[in-house]
Amino acid sequence: MVSRPRGIVVGRCRGVCALIPRHRSQDRACSKQQGIEMTKLAVIGSGLMGTSLARAFAAAGHDVAVWNRTPSKAKAVGGGTAAFENLVEAVSGRELVVISVSTYAASAELLSSQAVASALAGKTVVQLTSGSPADARSGLEWARAYGVDYLDAAILAFPAFVATDYATVFYAGSRAVFDRHLETLQAIARNSVFVDEKIGSAATLDCAILEAFYGGSLAVLHAAAMCQAEGLDPKAFFAQKNSFLGLISVTADAAQGMIENNDFTGQQCSLNTHVAALEHIVRLSTDARISSRFPRELLENYRRALGAGLGEQELPAVFRTLKQD
Repeated sequence: MVSRPRGIVVGRCRGVCALIPRHRSQDRACSKQQGIEMTKLAVIGSGLMGTSLARAFAAAGHDVAVWNRTPSKAKAVGGGTAAFENLVEAVSGRELVVISVSTYAASAELLSSQAVASALAGKTVVQLTSGSPADARSGLEWARAYGVDYLDAAILAFPAFVATDYATVFYAGSRAVFDRHLETLQAIARNSVFVDEKIGSAATLDCAILEAFYGGSLAVLHAAAMCQAEGLDPKAFFAQKNSFLGLISVTADAAQGMIENNDFTGQQCSLNTHVAALEHIVRLSTDARISSRFPRELLENYRRALGAGLGEQELPAVFRTLKQD
């Protein structure tokens, strides 16, 4: 096999799942039998995500060193890993260094050390810390300054879901660098997706998915609150989960084509009708004396589209009003 270039991974905890999945220990055992190349790793940061990443790499047969600001946390990772108290020693001689820290600022502080930066020269950084596309671009600037290959990434998984079929990791940056490290990176998520060579694209996709999740979750919770306030058991609403999720799915599919073609005309349901429905939701919330802040915000956004002359077009036409503040 071709030997692996050196690399660094910085981890983030993101995402949602409905069930605690079964771990892929049998899959890993099979991988070892198939002779998958093992990599010398260092995982920097021993929080929940860092610990899960380190254990997943070790379980896949990789040689894993761990480091944390608090040495006792690194020692507690276990799972066949080796704890180091000195960061430079932890990353030296490692082909892949995995850093799982809380923010880009925390990561930048660690990487600002000249000794650490020198130890990383010629290696690859895979940045998984939570942040924005702008953070990713600043990370790339640092990497270029020190001769470091750089991938920015986002993991959609709770720590317990790392290395299961429920985990997905998005990557952005050099496709060649991604391809070189893919086999090793699949130890934390078999579903490792290359998004684009634009360095901020993984963070962008991550934020987009999370916005859909958080916005949708708030809508579901407010809907349940409306039911309860009107004396209807919320379980009657939750029993219709497939109905409202189906509506969202159909709308998303329609929106994709309409956005691509910049054509929001149709014969299904005009924005005028949707705005009338939202007005009913606001009135129900007000009459029931529950918070109406969320539906009023929705109504304001949809009314803005009417003000732009889009009332006779389909719901996705609101997209046109969201491209500027």
